[in-house]
Amino acid sequence: MSYSERINITFGETRLEGVEYFWEVMYSPLRRGKVGWGMAIEVPAVLEMIRLVAEGKASAGQLVELLERAAEKVRVDHEEREGETPWGADCPSEGCILCEGAKEEFAAIVEQTRVERLRFQDPTTYPYARGKRTLHRTACSEAERGIGSDDPRWARDDVQDLRSFAHERELSSSWATFMTMLTAEDAAGWIATRTGPRGGAQYKLCKICRPSIPQAST
Repeated sequence: MSYSERINITFGETRLEGVEYFWEVMYSPLRRGKVGWGMAIEVPAVLEMIRLVAEGKASAGQLVELLERAAEKVRVDHEEREGETPWGADCPSEGCILCEGAKEEFAAIVEQTRVERLRFQDPTTYPYARGKRTLHRTACSEAERGIGSDDPRWARDDVQDLRSFAHERELSSSWATFMTMLTAEDAAGWIATRTGPRGGAQYKLCKICRPSIPQAST
């Protein structure tokens, strides 16, 4: 998730009011570790600064210095306010400790997602899907939404996905599922473990698809 604020910037003899800047932005890993990585500034303001350079009112070197100084100010202000380095700014292009430490867990989630999505394509064997507390029919729109999408039109970037997971614990539906597919027997067992000794239910049945409660085989 990115954040934004506004600042006033003086460039040459021109003062730009209310320039929007952003931090914790999803960037390509190719320039990770460079000054200003993970930070952004509104394009119209940058174009105005470039025009000032083109008109000879400031130099290209001054523009580079200004943008680098602005990026550093954003980083320092964030550290002072939040008590931590902006997400991604502390993530080098190689050898990030957080990313390395999260690789195994990330790979396990990706693999489990692949398995669940394959099962989702077989509703005869897996007629149920569950979230954390709710049981659905596999054909339910909520189950389809929760299983996520591996649509090839969605560009995936394993490095970016790992980075967002390692630094923000962010799960994206492009690579992580929020559903577990169940056989009828699995669903019956799941319900049994969430039914108290007096019959109290610690689960919910989806109000959209209204699944029937499966019975465990004897």
